[in-house]
Amino acid sequence: MVNYLHKVISMKTRSENLVRGDRRSYFRYLPPSEEVRLWGSYVVNAGYTLISPGAPYPPHRHPHDHHFTWQDGRILSSPVMVYLTRGRGEFETLASGRVPVAAGDVFVILPGVWHRYRPDPATGWDEYWVECDGDHLRRLLSLRPVRPDQPVLHVGHDEHLLGLYMEIADLLRREPPDYPFLLGATVELLFARLFSAMKRHTHEGRPTADIIREACDLLTREAGRRQELKHLAAQLNLSYSTFRRMFRAHTGFSPRQYALEISLRRASELLAHTRLPITRVADELGFDSIFYFSRFFKNKTGFPPNEYRKRRHAGRIPKSEGV
Repeated sequence: MVNYLHKVISMKTRSENLVRGDRRSYFRYLPPSEEVRLWGSYVVNAGYTLISPGAPYPPHRHPHDHHFTWQDGRILSSPVMVYLTRGRGEFETLASGRVPVAAGDVFVILPGVWHRYRPDPATGWDEYWVECDGDHLRRLLSLRPVRPDQPVLHVGHDEHLLGLYMEIADLLRREPPDYPFLLGATVELLFARLFSAMKRHTHEGRPTADIIREACDLLTREAGRRQELKHLAAQLNLSYSTFRRMFRAHTGFSPRQYALEISLRRASELLAHTRLPITRVADELGFDSIFYFSRFFKNKTGFPPNEYRKRRHAGRIPKSEGV
């Protein structure tokens, strides 16, 4: 934790040195050219503001189509992602109502949605934001759609995510050759990092990755036994619907599909490295009958079990190309 805080402080110090005058904030608006629009990913504006306790908010006046007050709120035409790294406050849309936000949260402002937000005067907050758009970025956002009634993502403290916000501010300040295209590429990476952080989100205080890792371990150890997936979900203190949704989001498979893939790999090992009869292999893996097992195996590999065994022993199916 100490090392993390040291890195964050270092990055903040570097960011504050990007600007002259007010070193507690930096932002820039960048109207996209037609060429940049065709690129498919571009930054409209980005920056950061470090709000001290009791300081007025917002502390600067932005362009008329972006400036807002708590009384009036605002509506934007492009997606915005605001990352809080210190303090707490509140965020509100018509769909979500007023919700608390704090360090480690990202709130996503969707196009065309009325919204407003502000820090708690007792704490202030440090906010980093990027407004971005483009055909490609909109497709990326559609892959992990944010529900209008749940616009706050609890991603935690992520130095890599913060580093990407800082990199965007740095590119805006330095303007290296073709920097608008570099900004577009960086914001795509920011999307990927945000999706990754979301997958590490916790369920009732426990990291999702740990839950899925335990589930995979149980499914692997229990290969060959008749799987009651509802009982497995109960072992993990989850409803089956929640478990299934989490498992598919993290692995790309439903629990049932994953269990079958484990059985397939185990079957290929038994066929290749033992002399067990096919009926025994089917029984070891919990299949009801040899006929069901043979049909399943052929559908997956293209060969009946006996033919697969012969080809593996003859070297006609290299191990690297096996199941």
